[in-house]
Amino acid sequence: MVGENQDFSKNSNIPLSPAQIRKLLSSPEGAALIRLLQKDGGKGIQTAAASLRRGDPEGAKAALAPLLEGTDGEALADRLGGSL
Repeated sequence: MVGENQDFSKNSNIPLSPAQIRKLLSSPEGAALIRLLQKDGGKGIQTAAASLRRGDPEGAKAALAPLLEGTDGEALADRLGGSL
């Protein structure tokens, strides 16, 4: 989980502030996102995080794509996009 004092200003690959991330994760959509990301035992999110640490946002997108495919994932992505 994201630490309270995490500073994302040094990583331009993360477009949200810590406050925005906390708000998102505490929303119903955020809870649904967490459930979705846990479907594969967290493997996709771990791979995506590793890609971001290496400065590879496309690799992160590719790691998360299988989780976000399908009606549920696409609908959630639309709701999340509208809430940011």
